[in-house]
Amino acid sequence: MIEAAPAAAVLRPPRSVAWTLVVASALAVLVTGVLATLVVLTEHAADFPATSPRFWVALMSACLLTVASVNLRALRWIFLLRRAETRIPIRDAYVGYLAGFALLLAPFFLGEMAIRAWVLRRRGAVPTEVTVFVNLWERWLDFLALASIAGVLWAAFGRLPSAAVCLGGVMLAASPAGRALCHRLLIVGAQRLGRFGGGGPAETVSAPALAQPGPWTTALATSVVAWLLPAAGYGFLVSGVTRLDAFHALLSFSSATLVAGLTLAPGGVVTVGGRLLSDLAAAGASPGTAALLVLAIRLATAGVATAFGCCFLYGHLRWRSSNSDDHFDAIADAYDVQIPEARRLALLAKKTSLMCEVLDAAGGGREGLDVGCGQGWYAARMRELGYHVSGIDTSAAQVARAAAHLRDSALVGVGSALSIPAADASYDFVYTINVLHHLPSIADQRHAFAELLRVLRPGGRLFVHEINTTNWLFRFYMGYVFPSLNCIDEGVERWLLPAQLNAYTEAPVVDVRYFTFLPDFLPEPFVRLCAPVERWLERSRFRKYSAHYMAVVRKPTT
Repeated sequence: MIEAAPAAAVLRPPRSVAWTLVVASALAVLVTGVLATLVVLTEHAADFPATSPRFWVALMSACLLTVASVNLRALRWIFLLRRAETRIPIRDAYVGYLAGFALLLAPFFLGEMAIRAWVLRRRGAVPTEVTVFVNLWERWLDFLALASIAGVLWAAFGRLPSAAVCLGGVMLAASPAGRALCHRLLIVGAQRLGRFGGGGPAETVSAPALAQPGPWTTALATSVVAWLLPAAGYGFLVSGVTRLDAFHALLSFSSATLVAGLTLAPGGVVTVGGRLLSDLAAAGASPGTAALLVLAIRLATAGVATAFGCCFLYGHLRWRSSNSDDHFDAIADAYDVQIPEARRLALLAKKTSLMCEVLDAAGGGREGLDVGCGQGWYAARMRELGYHVSGIDTSAAQVARAAAHLRDSALVGVGSALSIPAADASYDFVYTINVLHHLPSIADQRHAFAELLRVLRPGGRLFVHEINTTNWLFRFYMGYVFPSLNCIDEGVERWLLPAQLNAYTEAPVVDVRYFTFLPDFLPEPFVRLCAPVERWLERSRFRKYSAHYMAVVRKPTT
């Protein structure tokens, strides 16, 4: 007998020289910064002031404000990725962005771009050129935000030439022609850097939405707030210790960081600290006091950001990436605890009663299908109410739990809204609850409507239960906050607005019911107390801003 030859070992490609240069340069800058800091501390150690409890409180406040700034910038990153038509699970987007700060000290932002491109390509198959372009775009926004802050403060202090240069430049960049020119230049830069980074064949980068007025204004405003936070932390540190008031401290920090951005100083090393030392000296601070304050703010900003990056880079190596294909299998054990029990039961009662009300009024048959039945809560409730409902779900783990809940495995099976295992015209009614927004594209959502209507008998009702994101504040919550706190949604959902359902089907929408206004996280006693207000809102002209809706689609009889 001839033994099979052992399989050849899979060889990893060697690390690119560019990676070595980037990491080495980051370490070199770190060493330079540490040595420069040690020199300053040695020179002025003798006249360091005694630190008071107020100093440590201010230092902690500055660190917390940096943490808030970094998280706000991470949300901006996810917003920019989505406007660039790059949709990956929000957890992977967070990991990719925050891991980039691990090489914050590499020159020309090459370190953060390299880390982010590498992480996002591995976790979400994001093309290198797209990551580089979004990184350049957000750094451009940072530059304009700092110029806006410094320009406004210079104008307030009567330094009109400096203010005119800053604010004039921002207005020029914000003009349609300025945005378009910046867009074209950064795309060219991203494509060249992407090829240099060895990310594979050149990808097409477009992302025209980023230069549109709405996304541009939103991203720039977010950038301004994000940079005001660490600037305020610096103000807390210096106020009460020097003659530099809070507004002059804001100007000192923003202008120093702006100059560091203009010179592309890695992590602002030497540049930011040098300018802050000069401003503090001009304000009458002793060399020791100035050195201590600058060291504190650099640790609270660049130090905290770099620590963030190292933690998330380690997390990338330890955590597996999200996989939408097995997402609901993976969370099957935790699915039923994502929404408070009382709220879940209230929604169960509300949604089933609304469907029964429509079905009883229509006087049709009682054979129904729950598409995306999850763990079988709604199918069980509808059967209790006298309807012959079965269910399908794409997740085998969820189907197993639904079978146990219904106590009959024949009532549920594996299937999806894109491919329902049933003949044409099999059911009197079909419903789908919070399923369609999980489909990956608008084309898939349209196909799902066609499939759902296919298995309906003529004149039958399709009930579409969805999250109502007409309210922009609730849309932000569902798009960014909820998937960050829970694991049901991944941040890649495509929401269906109730007023735009004709974009998915030509079948008539005969009714839309709006319900629930109170957030899921509110305590149950408070929900009961506010129930009359919620019921009034559901009947009022404000009902279109509710959290949920049920659309009733009727299948034509011919």
